[in-house]
Amino acid sequence: MEHPEESLPDELLCKASIKGHEYAWRVADIPEVIETTKLAGMISIGGQLQFRFPSGVTCECYWVEVDTFKTVPADLSRNDVVVQSATVALSDFEALKSRFDFIAEGRSNFGKTFEEFEAEGGDPQDTMCFVWYVKA
Repeated sequence: MEHPEESLPDELLCKASIKGHEYAWRVADIPEVIETTKLAGMISIGGQLQFRFPSGVTCECYWVEVDTFKTVPADLSRNDVVVQSATVALSDFEALKSRFDFIAEGRSNFGKTFEEFEAEGGDPQDTMCFVWYVKA
């Protein structure tokens, strides 16, 4: 399957923001995405923090990321990779939340976009999401 995220359950997909073929969820939904991916027997690869503005502008904080391929050994059994990637993904994701103020990261790197959006009464929290990739 070219885009394995599409095989996640509908109740999870309906929470996603889809741009191109990238699925992103609110930060609060990522633990559910990780668990659902594991239960489906798929591998959580990880993802990055993004702000997806209604204007169509996407601001990606690529340095605020989870990448399980960096730490989960590829030579494990398929089942072990599924379980390990979920464990590492959740741990790394929680560590990111304690290490970064996500809104502050976006604002300090994409100030003009944030200023324009907020001047129109927008709340950056409503645009914040985490792109998440999985492998079937």
